[in-house]
Formats: sequence, structure tokens, C-alpha cells
Amino acid sequence: MELKNKDILLELLHDADDFAFLKKIKCPPIYILGGSGCILGDYLTRATLDIDFIDINYDASVGKIFRLFDRFDMLDTYVTPISTDFEKRSKFIDGFSYLKFYILSREDIIVSKLARYSIKDKEDIKELIKEADYKILNELIQNVINRKDFSKRIQMEFKKNSLKFKEKFNV
Repeated sequence: MELKNKDILLELLHDADDFAFLKKIKCPPIYILGGSGCILGDYLTRATLDIDFIDINYDASVGKIFRLFDRFDMLDTYVTPISTDFEKRSKFIDGFSYLKFYILSREDIIVSKLARYSIKDKEDIKELIKEADYKILNELIQNVINRKDFSKRIQMEFKKNSLKFKEKFNV
């Protein structure tokens, strides 16, 4: 099932790549996170067809590409706990001719899950943390806490949950 899920996600990305090429739609890089990022990055094996990506102020014409994804969530950085330099750690996904897809690092995905910190997020983190760099995690958490362009309400939840996370996982 897990391999099939990854294949379906890749097929969705290839459809988007082909469509963008045919329509000559210019699109900045697409940074994928969440469950689909975990699957495509080979960080986790679980089922999801939702494609979560960071909204980097895409032009309206790019919406045509995103509508090809069965289910997607464009995450605004104002309400998403993500480090200001996530691009540096992102992994490029080979195999596409027109669009540039990237997977956020394992550490960035963990940090992005700390605002909500749901049961599913905790289950994902339990697996992701096995190969995570604790030094990078601490740096990213501090980066998010120091962000000035971040919702104060979500920042408070993030701070509270990051303390719980650090205690639970000895980070």
C-alpha cells in the first residue's frame, strides 16, 4: 500500500508537470511537507493523498496546476511554523522536466507539526525523530520562535508544544 501511495503521489506531480509544460505556466519551486512530504521524501510510509505545500505567493495562474492535485493544502507561512531558511535544507525531487518540486527536510517537517501537535503529528514525529539531527531541530525551533512575521496566537501554541516535544523526545 505504501509504495502504491507514493506512486500515486508521484503520478499527481507528473500530471501537474505535464500540464504546466503544455500550458506554459511559469511556476516558482513547490515545497512539499506534511504526510505527502514524508512519503515522497522516504521519511515515513503511511497512507495519504493530500499534498501540503508552502504558499510562496504564487501567481493566480499557478492555481490551475494546483487544482490537478486531488486534495491539496497551501500553507501560508504566517500561520505555519516553518523556519525562515527551509529552502536550504529541502531535497530536490528528480524526474520532472518543467516544474521544480522539493521536499522539506525531516527536521523542518517535525517543526511544522509542533503548532498543532495532534495525535497523528505525534505518531509521525515519533518515527521522524529517529533519524533527525537534534542540533538542527533546536535551531529551527528557536528560528520559528524568533520570527516576527508569524501569528502570535499560533506562536504561543508552538512555544507550548515545542516544550512538550523537547521533554517527550529529549531534544
